[in-house]
Amino acid sequence: MERLCDLFFEFSNEDRLRIMYRLMDEPSTVTSLSRDLGLTTQETSRHLSRLGDTGLTLKEPDGTHILTPYGELSLTQISGFRFTCAHSEYMKSHRLTGLPQEFIARIGELESSVYTDDVMVTFHRVEQTIRAAEEYVLRLTDRYIITVIPTWESALRRGVQFRLLDPIDIVVPPEFNRGPVLTEALRSGQFKNNTLDSVGIFLALSEKEVAGICFPGLDGRMDYRGFHSDDPVVHRWAKDLYEYFWSRSKPRRTY
Repeated sequence: MERLCDLFFEFSNEDRLRIMYRLMDEPSTVTSLSRDLGLTTQETSRHLSRLGDTGLTLKEPDGTHILTPYGELSLTQISGFRFTCAHSEYMKSHRLTGLPQEFIARIGELESSVYTDDVMVTFHRVEQTIRAAEEYVLRLTDRYIITVIPTWESALRRGVQFRLLDPIDIVVPPEFNRGPVLTEALRSGQFKNNTLDSVGIFLALSEKEVAGICFPGLDGRMDYRGFHSDDPVVHRWAKDLYEYFWSRSKPRRTY
């Protein structure tokens, strides 16, 4: 625990963090770091001395400073804290308890995602993502969005593969009509619908982008406020999580 506290103490100083991020890009001298970061050489030397004593950086024989493997690994792990701190207000009112621990550990991969605070914007992004999809659409949800059904049908006609994950006890609205296009897609396997006992996250993505990653509120209900991105790193996190849940789901037999 003492070493962990020591590490967090070094990270608690913004200038030391800036120095480490600069060294992540390339080795640098005290003079270069001072100039690039707007610090005095004395300040830079003092910070590098602390970082070196902790084992996060190392001074090379030519006078340049580098990150040690320990420093690189520690800095990489900060991305999760950066993401949660950047969205602290959201995290105060939403739970991530529905996530497997391995994906909580990878939460820093969502750092480049953009936050959306409007449910209608989230639903619009889902619809636009379906419109632009060419290969597949994956959705994990606890609600049917009836207005999107014509967009589903259009995508199915052009050959897009659909997978839908929803809770076993989802309430199907009376307006829902499978119609001939969706019926045939279900029959052929172009549209697959599996179920889970419960759904603790909303996911919507295509091969191109992530339209929505939304977590439930403190009451356990989804408010569809969350994150979207076309960054490949965010996409990999979302798709890996979807495949995790899909592998644990069962086919829905009837509607």
